[in-house]
Amino acid sequence: MKVIRRSLFREFLVYFLGTITVLTLVLSSTRVIRYLASVAQGELPSDVVLSMMGLKLLWAQTIIIPVALYLAALLTLSRWYRDSEMAAINAAGISPLQLLVPVGLVGLFVSLPVGVLSFYLAPWAEEQTVRIEERVESEPALTGVAAGSFRPLDEGRRIFYVQQLSDDKTRMENVFIRAINAEQPETVLVAPTARVEVDQDNGDQFLVLENGHRYDGQAGSLDYRQISYAEYALLIRQPELKQKFRKVETLPTAELKKRGRYGEAEFQWRLSIPISTLLLMLMAVPLSYAAPRSGRAGRLATAMGIYLLYTNLLKVSSAWIGDARIPAWVGVWWVHLLLLLVFIVMMTNLVNPMVNWPHRLLRLRR
Repeated sequence: MKVIRRSLFREFLVYFLGTITVLTLVLSSTRVIRYLASVAQGELPSDVVLSMMGLKLLWAQTIIIPVALYLAALLTLSRWYRDSEMAAINAAGISPLQLLVPVGLVGLFVSLPVGVLSFYLAPWAEEQTVRIEERVESEPALTGVAAGSFRPLDEGRRIFYVQQLSDDKTRMENVFIRAINAEQPETVLVAPTARVEVDQDNGDQFLVLENGHRYDGQAGSLDYRQISYAEYALLIRQPELKQKFRKVETLPTAELKKRGRYGEAEFQWRLSIPISTLLLMLMAVPLSYAAPRSGRAGRLATAMGIYLLYTNLLKVSSAWIGDARIPAWVGVWWVHLLLLLVFIVMMTNLVNPMVNWPHRLLRLRR
């Protein structure tokens, strides 16, 4: 049994590390594309991309680790069935029930750090992400300017465009600004060059246009004016620091009780993550069964279908708690009990194939 246990742990580890690496890379690539698009549009400074990526990946481990462990168990045990290794193990007097012990120990061991992630690190990562977003929104308006893209300034009262921008974002070329004000004639400012200056006394930020032109009104109208200037300084109003509303996902676990039923829903969701890690590991034992030399695609598809149904039911039940559709004592626990019941039925059929549960249920109904 020790040899089998070591072989099981070793193969678990290989599949687990491979799966978690692939899932993390997939998530990272999608996030990088999204963040780089925001940087290109001037919505996000480039210096916060790595921080937000790290925080988002830390939060995502509460999803990635249980899935990776579940897939690792399925791939390992289904390969043993396919290559007749499980038949040899059974011939040695080791039943699937005995395999539940090492598999359950792995699930229990991994569920502990997953619980730490769920209860402490993931909420902390979400809170830090919100703080970064608040800081970005409160930074000077020209901080996020990107060359070649239009950007609103002064809460949408001006449209700003620059063709070229220095690395330190203090020198600009081919600048276009359009002022939007329903009560005043339209104003357009253009300049071949511009610079950014900051008042050292009060921190006000100015955009100084150089050797440009100002156009007031509609071309061809009587009040149309064109003014040339050597320098034209625009005060760039700084955005007010607005504190975002804190969702329950960002709150420390100890403060969830203050949010009533929404806090209770979030608490049960966080607790469900380590519980599901253990339950899914146990479910992998009966789900991985396949006849020797047969394919395992069907079993894996069934296993992933059960996983998706299980996690979606957990999310729906958590939302129902917040909406007061179900009492908190019912909560998400019925979903865990349902999966546990399915596990018991499948394990019974695996250990004793003579037990025909559908046939027995039909007989009871008669």
